[in-house]
Amino acid sequence: MRTLDQILTKKDYSRKTPASLFYRDSPLWQRLLTIGCVVFLSGAGLGEWKPINSAVGGLPKAVALGVIGLAVLYALFYPDEKRFREIWKPTLLYMSLMVALFFWSIVIWIESFAAVSSMIRSCSKLLFQSIAILTAIALVYLFREKAIELFTISICITNTAIMLMSIPGYGVAASLQSLITCLVTFGDADGYALQLEIHDLTFVFGQMVLYYTVFAPHDTRQEKRKRRRYLLACCWFFLIGMKRSAIPAVLLFVLIALFFRKRKVPSWVYPTVGGCCILFFLAFLYCVRNGIISRLLNSVGVDMMGRDYLWSMANPYYEFSITYLGHGFEYVDTIISQWYDAGLINQPFPFHNDILKVFVEMGFPGFLLWSGIQYILTPLFWQRYADQQTTLLYLCELGYMTVTYLTDNTAFYFWSTMALRLVTLAYAMERKKPPKPKVWMPDSRQEMRDRIHILMQEG
Repeated sequence: MRTLDQILTKKDYSRKTPASLFYRDSPLWQRLLTIGCVVFLSGAGLGEWKPINSAVGGLPKAVALGVIGLAVLYALFYPDEKRFREIWKPTLLYMSLMVALFFWSIVIWIESFAAVSSMIRSCSKLLFQSIAILTAIALVYLFREKAIELFTISICITNTAIMLMSIPGYGVAASLQSLITCLVTFGDADGYALQLEIHDLTFVFGQMVLYYTVFAPHDTRQEKRKRRRYLLACCWFFLIGMKRSAIPAVLLFVLIALFFRKRKVPSWVYPTVGGCCILFFLAFLYCVRNGIISRLLNSVGVDMMGRDYLWSMANPYYEFSITYLGHGFEYVDTIISQWYDAGLINQPFPFHNDILKVFVEMGFPGFLLWSGIQYILTPLFWQRYADQQTTLLYLCELGYMTVTYLTDNTAFYFWSTMALRLVTLAYAMERKKPPKPKVWMPDSRQEMRDRIHILMQEG
């Protein structure tokens, strides 16, 4: 027989769980989204394997459009005003660079009566850059700060797959010997180890090493464990890629980040640093054009591996002047192909100097657009949108990549572009979390005395 309390208690008929398995935060839905993004990113990354890259070029990068498609579908089925508010300003900032370069390219085409083939090449570069940026934004829209972890898992899967697929061509024993020799000699890559020099992904792992060393959350035991795990994986893939110029660059900006992380600096410092970088680029270009850099490096015994020859050959194709308008994207690749066909160079290697490449292709105004948006406007934005810690992360990641711009061809690499945008934006989502609600605590004895004293004085 039921008691009076049981009779008077009303039964709660409200639904405890949604009827559908695919409600907004359903674990099944989130798991499917995660698996889909990993598949698309890893599939696109496999295009960096040299046999595939030689056969189809940059075509596999289009697989990353699947991530953008998932984000669009998610937004259509589960529109979230809060996420849109968080993401629209960074999207405008990121795409402003592409829009500015596109309109400046139109000016170049009109001024030089460019051929249709030149326009198509320029638009294809901007298109791939836009896909990389929008993929980063889509990942952050779907997963917020967890997008960094998902991106790390995807590129680790890609690099592991490339390592495994490269072994049959050399054999297990020869592959291990080649890898050990490369690591011990710090870059004497041959055979199997040479296949692991995956340029774009290797430079991306440098960005991830910098993030996980200094900025990754490590308050709880679980966060510390994840941080160590991902840091070890990224260090491993970064080392076997063996880009010798990138390793000291990462170490340098890790030290810079550790030095400034706990320090409060005036808000004008970071944009000023960006402005100084642009002035340095202009001085660097002047020294490159006049052979000062080449003579300086050769005098101290640095092997420039033919870079000085390529830089000097480019002199007739541009002017170091504010009136120089440029020739358009991919122009440098065109003249290098002409030099190779004419027998002036043995291999159609790029400049290995993206600062010079951007200046030759986009001219003085275009170069200022490219550098001004990234080095001045973007730090200002992150200070207002998030905080100084986010700005420091962005400038350290950009500073590391800038070192590679001076010695390599990374400024328009697909994965490097994506990582540079994704890491900072996802980290900003972490920094913009609302503060934890304060728990009410009664006033202490002294606080009560002070409060009574104030009330008595007012009375």
